Amino acid sequence: MSTSRASGAHALVFGASGLIGWALVDELLKGYPENSTFSKVAALVNRPLNIENSYWPTPDRSRPELQLISGINLASGTIEEFTEVMKEKVVGIEAVTHVYYFAYKQDDNSRVETAENAKMLERAMGALTALYPKLEFIVIPSGSKGYGIHLETKPFKAPYTEDMILPNPNDSSIHYAAFQHLLTEKSKGKQWTWCDVRPDAVVGFAPTGSTYNLTAHWATYLSLYANIESAGSSVAFPGTENAYNSLFNEASSSIIARLAIWASLHPEVSASQIINVADSAKAESMRDRWPKIASWFGLVGVGPASESSEAPLLPSQYAHRHEKALKENGIGILIWKAEFLDSYGFYLDFDRQMSLEKCRRAGFEEEKDPNEGWFDAFEKFRGAGMILGQWRRVLGFEQRWGF
Repeated sequence: MSTSRASGAHALVFGASGLIGWALVDELLKGYPENSTFSKVAALVNRPLNIENSYWPTPDRSRPELQLISGINLASGTIEEFTEVMKEKVVGIEAVTHVYYFAYKQDDNSRVETAENAKMLERAMGALTALYPKLEFIVIPSGSKGYGIHLETKPFKAPYTEDMILPNPNDSSIHYAAFQHLLTEKSKGKQWTWCDVRPDAVVGFAPTGSTYNLTAHWATYLSLYANIESAGSSVAFPGTENAYNSLFNEASSSIIARLAIWASLHPEVSASQIINVADSAKAESMRDRWPKIASWFGLVGVGPASESSEAPLLPSQYAHRHEKALKENGIGILIWKAEFLDSYGFYLDFDRQMSLEKCRRAGFEEEKDPNEGWFDAFEKFRGAGMILGQWRRVLGFEQRWGF
């Protein structure tokens, strides 16, 4: 399908320093899908961030023009106040054509989280309605909680398909339904439309940290483990046998970003749709993935410790025990929601793979080796000095060569 109608498009990315938002800006600046598709990218972040510490491609005349804007706080103020902030800070705001909304505020109380995130989107939508006469498309993300994976009684059986709609009152425990309802109402009679891209576990890099970043959590743990225990040591999967063997298909942040961009350029197949996304349609397990993840750090990944043996420390516990080694290298031990991420290999003990049939029928056929998604993120963390040590790839495996 041609993307020529959007040539010279202007992208606006909310939450641009987060796990998916960062990758989306990265893909746009690299010229996806074509160098001429987007001419400008406005990257909005709340916490301070400068170009040098963003790890995005170096600005170049051949790339879309980037405007990085810090201090965009969606969590407070009125719609009118936020509209004025956007008018003041975003250069050429009237020319924005495509919006990628990846802002998110975490709260342990699910109802509070749902209400707060809905208010944030309402503020953004108020500004969009007032200021963006050329708006064509909005992309929002959701996740596998939309299929009820967080519920004690699972309402659906994998593989998950987009027609599996979480029934009331369970849909009120997450903000996805509120987002979809708001966008459906706001887009009525308008020239713009929207879609929802839905991954399971997201694998990727973020320069300033991000909530629920399993990749960063395990990268911190495994790089520290290799430092303390030495190369070639065995490291057990932090979880149960059932979780080790359950099927899933994770999504790298880059493949999510590419689908988001692709979908925004093809409203004829994506308008008002939920679209599953993953690196590969093939379902695998941590029995497939963990040994390869560990090998990147020069370790031997093995299955969970048996019930008869002494349980190893969980990743965050291990980091706290060896806090000194991290701090001596200028690395913090805090990974947001570390205790929750410790539980990943314990409560996700059921098959939860996503069907990609709808995505493929629509025309998005890109796939990526899931292992490479992990390796790419680890390499970015290493290059940014956010994990211990340095590694090089030898014959398809990662060998540690010093600290």
